Amino acid sequence: MRIILPENISERIGEFLIGKQDFPFVEGYELMCVLFLFGRPSKVDDSEKWEVMDLASETVNKFYLEIEGYKNSPKTRMNTEFIRSGYFERELQIRTEEKKAVHKERILNDPTMLSYCFMQHVSYYNQEYFFQIYGPLKGQELLKDLRNYLEGRMIMLGFNRKNEKHLPFQHPIIPLYVWLKDHLIGKID
Repeated sequence: MRIILPENISERIGEFLIGKQDFPFVEGYELMCVLFLFGRPSKVDDSEKWEVMDLASETVNKFYLEIEGYKNSPKTRMNTEFIRSGYFERELQIRTEEKKAVHKERILNDPTMLSYCFMQHVSYYNQEYFFQIYGPLKGQELLKDLRNYLEGRMIMLGFNRKNEKHLPFQHPIIPLYVWLKDHLIGKID
């Protein structure tokens, strides 16, 4: 799980943790995009496809329940210090579980922490959101230089917008293509 939009979300979370930013550290007008990637290192076969669909459905339901929980909770749960303390608790949990030195990047890109970030901002701004799942992706559906990363895999993208008609690009998968080209191609082969 990653947040691929806004692109500098890890830096923002880092600044939030050290007190240089307050909550919210994503503006209401900014597009947020979360990515869930299924099937690495192997491809998703037909029998696994339904398992992935179930897992994706459970994930969406969890996001819904958490977002509604934030919306229905007292405003104290949405203040900077309360939210920061939750991030610190998660950081402590990671450092305790790892039982070795943990790089800050591991903390800032932790799927649980990124999930909190998306859910809290969507709730704070009372935004609509949607998730869309794709795949297993076929080679002919992908740009040539993305096949090694995505062929046979399934992805789920979530956005802080009502639906894909409210996105500033022709297809919801475009931010993933851009993110992969900027961050992975040629770096993980």
